[in-house]
Amino acid sequence: MKTTKQRRKERSEERFARQFHSKERVEWVKSQPCHVTRQKGNIVNAHMKSRGSGGTYTDIVPLDWAVHFDFDTMSAQKFEQKYKYSKKLVRKAAWFYNEAWKIHRGDFK
Repeated sequence: MKTTKQRRKERSEERFARQFHSKERVEWVKSQPCHVTRQKGNIVNAHMKSRGSGGTYTDIVPLDWAVHFDFDTMSAQKFEQKYKYSKKLVRKAAWFYNEAWKIHRGDFK
């Protein structure tokens, strides 16, 4: 029988796998330039569908921390005025990064 601590650890690992896939993928995303500004450094794994709403690692786009903060807090209109890039296009980019990850891994299925 598993202890409470073991069950918590398993649930935590399952949640991490669902939301981020793996530490390797987190680091790969962080190595990409910001999707909006194209600058490197300070990159975070930004979920385009919140984790609370069922967002998974397939919903991630690399964003600079400040861009991610603005994405989450600004209206779509203000974000587009500031970055000349729509939130809708940023969300759609998650598909591209998921496919690029598959290619990076050599998963051509």
